[in-house]
Amino acid sequence: MRSALILSTIVMLAGCARSDDVTRPPPTPASVTVSVTGTDPMTSAGDTQALTAVVKAANGSAIPAPPVAWRTSSPSVATVSASGASATVTAVDDGTAIITAASGSAEGAIRVTVRRKLVAIELSGPDSMIAGDSAQLTVVGRDARQHLIAGLTDVVFTTTNPFSVLVFPDGSATALFSTFSPFSSIITAIVTRDGTTLSTQKRIDVTSPTPDAFDLAALMLPEAVRPEPVIGLGQGIIFLTRDEDRVEFKMLWSSLTSRPIGAHLHGPDGSDGVADILVDLPLGTQTATNGVLTGSFAAADIRPQSGRPPVSVDSLVTLAGRGFVYVDLHTPGFRDGEMRGSVTGIR
Repeated sequence: MRSALILSTIVMLAGCARSDDVTRPPPTPASVTVSVTGTDPMTSAGDTQALTAVVKAANGSAIPAPPVAWRTSSPSVATVSASGASATVTAVDDGTAIITAASGSAEGAIRVTVRRKLVAIELSGPDSMIAGDSAQLTVVGRDARQHLIAGLTDVVFTTTNPFSVLVFPDGSATALFSTFSPFSSIITAIVTRDGTTLSTQKRIDVTSPTPDAFDLAALMLPEAVRPEPVIGLGQGIIFLTRDEDRVEFKMLWSSLTSRPIGAHLHGPDGSDGVADILVDLPLGTQTATNGVLTGSFAAADIRPQSGRPPVSVDSLVTLAGRGFVYVDLHTPGFRDGEMRGSVTGIR
């Protein structure tokens, strides 16, 4: 009987010890509050801000060392890396992102803003261009960490020499044929952002449009127009190359008063310096006061003169080589020609 009593007492004591060791379940997260070290926008890619999440139970007490999962609504604007209730948000590009901390079914969020500040801009494009060619200039920015800022808007472009290089609001540049030196221009790009104005410059040299090989050429100027010279800034040049039964041509013009509407070869000169049209040089539809055109013509394109049969390609080339042919370019305001030049052969 005594033994049974002792055994019963031991069992009861053992049961009491086990009930004290039972682990209580952790409190259920009821709310999450996220705080950030700074409220100003991050101004460079790579800038960081520290975040802290405070998780509370339903009774309002803070839960120590709670499990927290972090996410960003826009990884292209800001990324987030975390260790428990602490996190670091890193700027990527301009915009806003919502950073969310979740613990169980409870969530808290905060908005972060990236507004990268320009500290410098860069202008890229060709160092030289052949007269008549066009190219696209590009402007990019740099933030304080020297990270690239692309897609800049409202860039203003200027050129120091519009007789050599024209630059347009979209950043496209056109090299012009010109007899006026210097044959170059300094292009300036200006950007104003957040009250700060930045500028940068680039020099573009204009090289000759002369083909590797040609047989005839003519420089076209307003003062060469006959019977009355024209006062103007227009300039042009044409290169003619014999290619078996055809004549290839390359013509450039710039600084006209308006778009060209016609171009011709004339000859031979009359007493007043005006001759009949030998060949129409097809311009197509032109809309600009500067341009470059290539084409060709054959014997069938040569017009008859004064009721006589048209001359052959050989005869036309011979006449031109002896200085008996001229070329002119017509515009709406100068239907008799705004520019003219005598064709000469290569000696």
